[in-house]
Amino acid sequence: MIIRNNIGERIAFFRRLNNYTQKYLGELLGFSDKTCDVRVAQYESGDRIPKDAMLEKIAAIFNISPGTLDIPNINSWARRMQIFFAMEDKYGSEIKKIDGEYYLRIEKTYPDEPCITGVRNAVLQEWVDMYTALQEGKITKSEYDYWRYNYPQRGNYNYITFRRDYIEEVDSYPVKYKALLDFKEEVQEATAENKAVDDKTIQDLEARYQEAERLISQELAELRQAIDNAKRSK
Repeated sequence: MIIRNNIGERIAFFRRLNNYTQKYLGELLGFSDKTCDVRVAQYESGDRIPKDAMLEKIAAIFNISPGTLDIPNINSWARRMQIFFAMEDKYGSEIKKIDGEYYLRIEKTYPDEPCITGVRNAVLQEWVDMYTALQEGKITKSEYDYWRYNYPQRGNYNYITFRRDYIEEVDSYPVKYKALLDFKEEVQEATAENKAVDDKTIQDLEARYQEAERLISQELAELRQAIDNAKRSK
């Protein structure tokens, strides 16, 4: 069977992982008895591409994140190399050869933007923690796979996460941090020696300061709660 897209390949992978036949999966998806196996076969071969709503339905049946099904095509080294090159362009990835083995540094460090580096370190450290726990027998392969195939969601198995069920907000942290730096520069400019500041500017700065203070306090409180929860789970 020729598979024309990675979605189809992933559907077939998880169907077999769950020991489902194409007919049984089709029945779970609500297709008629006459077409249920045909429709699933079409999805898996790439003759049909499931729409977002159908993709979510399939993911729910497998108890995985929809994003686990919709991944880039990595079936050939040419495809994988293009993904590596894209990561190099966007994130500063680097390839190195150490003691005869090849290693890929996933992303460069941003010394002037610690929030970006902090988020990167947090999500990668979580992977290290989960993989190490698997190797040391602290979690099972099924638990490890559950974490992988449901990523990003709230942490399981007592591991701290960066609010994986709020991944969009996590992605906004660098933007928030940059906005805070811009705000700091504006305050410094507005309060520079011999520079007149009108009442409206002062009121605007006060309002933005209070909002920044509220957001930072909220984020710190949630992080503190996550750490406390991790301590109690020991």
